[in-house]
Amino acid sequence: MAQSLPRAALPLVHEYLRTFRVVVVTGARQVGKSTLARALVEARRGTLVDLDDAQTLEAVLRDPNAVLSNLRGPVVIDEFQRAGDGLLRAVKQIVDRANRPGRFLLTGSTRFLTVPTLSESLAGRAGIVELWPLSQAELLGRADVWIDRAFSGVDALRDLRPAPASRAAIAAAVCRGGYPEIRAASARARGRWVNSYVETVTQRDALEITRVHRPVELLRLARMLAARTAQGLVVTDFARDLGLNRGTLENHLALLEALHLWHRVPAWSTNLTSKVAKHAKAHMVDSGIAAHLVGADAASLAMGSHPALGPLLESFVAGELARQATWSSPRVTLQHFRDRSGTEIDFVLEASDGRVVAVEVKASAVVNGQDVRALELIRGRARDRFVQGVVLYQGEQTYPFGDRITVQPISALWGR
Repeated sequence: MAQSLPRAALPLVHEYLRTFRVVVVTGARQVGKSTLARALVEARRGTLVDLDDAQTLEAVLRDPNAVLSNLRGPVVIDEFQRAGDGLLRAVKQIVDRANRPGRFLLTGSTRFLTVPTLSESLAGRAGIVELWPLSQAELLGRADVWIDRAFSGVDALRDLRPAPASRAAIAAAVCRGGYPEIRAASARARGRWVNSYVETVTQRDALEITRVHRPVELLRLARMLAARTAQGLVVTDFARDLGLNRGTLENHLALLEALHLWHRVPAWSTNLTSKVAKHAKAHMVDSGIAAHLVGADAASLAMGSHPALGPLLESFVAGELARQATWSSPRVTLQHFRDRSGTEIDFVLEASDGRVVAVEVKASAVVNGQDVRALELIRGRARDRFVQGVVLYQGEQTYPFGDRITVQPISALWGR
């Protein structure tokens, strides 16, 4: 069995257990939630309730209060969504009787607040942590620090040492993705795993949380999301191309988002200009799944011959930034910017105090003035809120490109 890797979100989970009565860890299937849950049970001498076990699930469905009331805490319930509303109501009743932190930790393969069959949100009682596939730094067994450095100023970011990574290594990382189980698998084995995974999520897992009359539509939508990763989420276009009405398409999108197959990067809302496009961008959660579904391999990406290189690279960066945003300090939101004139910035990271770091992703190894023009525009409009702009590219050197603008290798995202 492959050795498990330390997860950067684990300190945040421990912090939340000291703060909230209930902690919810959500994430896609196979990202390591069960491994993390078992480690927490061992570290804190808690009790594991595994709802993948048929007898345990039957008992919890029949009388959740009876099963949970006398267990030693923290009580860790794996795949909690299987037991539905009844389990959550029981958890709420138990924690309301004894107001102390760290009583329950729930793990689930759906985004907790978007599951339509759950009426109980545990509002005011729960802290939520999203567990993503492994980041590149986690794969190397070290901490992710890029966002922290970026918000600490230009010098702090430029002092970061990028990890050694050739174009071929970056392409391999994009195609490998971050699922722990297949991190060392061959390309052929990884492809078979991806096919099975996507079919399971769309044809079985989706049916556990809502009724879908034609699950095959979800599979078709998943493939279309991969083909259009890093593009604007124009619902009418998706609906037309799939032959679905808008309402059905929106429901399907919400379902696959709840199942962590894709994520949206919203448009940056700002009063810097009134001519801002409002569409979110759609990104696949894992670039490895997206690459397989569009038929891209590491060789074609490294050569620059595959038409999906740019979108896959952008979604790869989106995943790295979204992972770091889970635990970074300051806490940031991940957005994008595009105005009606066509000026576009791939990512705008905004801190809670309004400061921003803008990021452009380039598939080339050369950066020119045109590549930084949008960053210069936002710098002028945001003024003191603008910490810096960064062009992440496939070159090897870090260097300044004007006031508060830096060109940096993509591998700086997992540098130190």
